[in-house]
Amino acid sequence: MRRVLLKGEPFSEPLPEGFLYHGLSVFTTLRVEGGEALWLEDHLHRLRRHALALGLPYPGDGVFLKDLEALKKELSPFPCLRLRFTVGEGVWLSEARPYTPLPLAAYQEGVRVLLTPYRVHPDLCRFKTGNYLPYRLAQREAEGQGAFEGLLQDGEGYVVDGSRTSPLLYRDGVLLLLEGGLEGITRRKVAEAARELGLRVQEARLYPWELPLAEPPPLPPRLALRRGREGEGVRGTLLLAGSGVGLLPVGPLPEALAPLVERFLPACYTE
Repeated sequence: MRRVLLKGEPFSEPLPEGFLYHGLSVFTTLRVEGGEALWLEDHLHRLRRHALALGLPYPGDGVFLKDLEALKKELSPFPCLRLRFTVGEGVWLSEARPYTPLPLAAYQEGVRVLLTPYRVHPDLCRFKTGNYLPYRLAQREAEGQGAFEGLLQDGEGYVVDGSRTSPLLYRDGVLLLLEGGLEGITRRKVAEAARELGLRVQEARLYPWELPLAEPPPLPPRLALRRGREGEGVRGTLLLAGSGVGLLPVGPLPEALAPLVERFLPACYTE
């Protein structure tokens, strides 16, 4: 017979061990503005697909829609919310908190990113799972060195994801989507908008030295030799896409990208 204490108090509910201890869950985060959850259908569709891919029973969109209305009512004094839906083993979780956007200056002057030593999971990186430790460590590493975002690589050394955003690179009129990480919904919406604005959009696999990083790391000899053969070239402007930021430049915002960044600005700035 098992006894569980939660914050020192007896916890008598059935214990979903995989959910609590092993990261066996999938989740999605989204923003609520003016009472409307942005791209809600897309988020629920991805959540359902990822749950089924990992063998987790999906409780249905209806339970999350019901939770959404309850959370919006409870937090009605706040104009914008950050929302998270999670599916685990026979459980689901819905949570919301007031959302505060970054200062507007961040979208004009840009933020700083850090390439971290952490790597995405070779099998699970395309799923938004609760097995999130590398991302949390990357975020902590970046923030510890004064950066907004920490970038992660895959086993081959390509930059594929951010700890909380999806990276893109703008170069010579082309928007490059860095492949190999999570299928980001905001990034997909950015790609669609970029095409509408006349930009070319392509998928890409890029090494750290091909990105505008302030402090590129030392390379293993085989990669250093490869860089020497290929040359460093023009690196362009790195961008970060995510539900928490919209579309955020790394470094000063080029004039050519202003219309795209403005389209994804959070609509809930406070005085």
